[in-house]
Amino acid sequence: MASAPEEDPSIQSTSKPKQSPDANARQVIGNSINTVTDVINGNIIASRYGAIASIALLTAYGISKTPIFFRYKRVSDIPSSLFTNRRIIHGRIVHVVEKDINSLARESGKEESIVCLVRQLSPIARLLNRSSFDFMVGISPSSQVNKGKLHDAKDLLKVEIAGLKAPPFYHAPPGKEGANDWLKSLAASRTSVSCTLLSRRVLKPLDGTKTALRRENNNVRIDQTMFNAVDPDTKQVAVCKLTYRPGMSIFRKDLGSSLVSFGRANVASGMHIEDPSMPTIDGSTALGDIEADVKYLEDLGKREFDGVKAYQGMWSIESIRSSRPDLVEEAEFDINAGFWSKLWRKIRKD
Repeated sequence: MASAPEEDPSIQSTSKPKQSPDANARQVIGNSINTVTDVINGNIIASRYGAIASIALLTAYGISKTPIFFRYKRVSDIPSSLFTNRRIIHGRIVHVVEKDINSLARESGKEESIVCLVRQLSPIARLLNRSSFDFMVGISPSSQVNKGKLHDAKDLLKVEIAGLKAPPFYHAPPGKEGANDWLKSLAASRTSVSCTLLSRRVLKPLDGTKTALRRENNNVRIDQTMFNAVDPDTKQVAVCKLTYRPGMSIFRKDLGSSLVSFGRANVASGMHIEDPSMPTIDGSTALGDIEADVKYLEDLGKREFDGVKAYQGMWSIESIRSSRPDLVEEAEFDINAGFWSKLWRKIRKD
């Protein structure tokens, strides 16, 4: 019987040795990195510009969140301390809130405040000119007022001009300025204004409900569960003194004084018109501020009297003059009476 041939020790085994799981994982990762590197190397220009664009976008986003771009979008966002300390914010008038003729007829005899919609400007936006401002508002639908509807403007401040009440409705003769025409022209021109915050109106809760006011981080909020049916933009109004820069003047002028002097508004009984449905809060109680308010109202009264004497604006309309016989008679006496008549009247009053 023949024996099996002996195996030649010089012949080596050709079978592949088995690799460990760790080695397999490293090989997969290495191949993936090589693939990504090849793609990047093949598209180095596109990758570079993509990285630069990403950095630019992230930088722009970060800068937009800094204070130089910050602005208040609602009156409820303004801290109470800014009202009590009478701070100034800057903006542009974009609309004048008016009631229709039927509403004015129903509320005849009731004092109505003069209210504007103002877009508050961030520090950087204050540097923009009119065309740049219009472009910025144009790309922000929430900053636009469509057909005069307040609820279409979601980030505009509702501002009441302090110390004034709206003139009564009247039909201006041809060639004459109508009620609020001049103020609406300022809004159409997007006139920049400085607003001194005096107080805020807050919608009063309905009878039978608990108080709806609450404070969060020094801001006044209204319990939304109680007022879901009311547009949130109408729940708070800022009462302010406004100044503007007429024409090419470098000096600012008080807007309320201009309205009264030229017969475009009446003087109210106080810095704000009393409205039981929207009482004011956050007003300053400092004696100096109260004295300044009294002096301001006295100045407005003098300007109104001068406007009546000069037949300015609405005071040239006979129906308006007949509605204020006390003021008109006093103005006409001041114009027509002689020195001795005025002196005797003064002595009698004293």
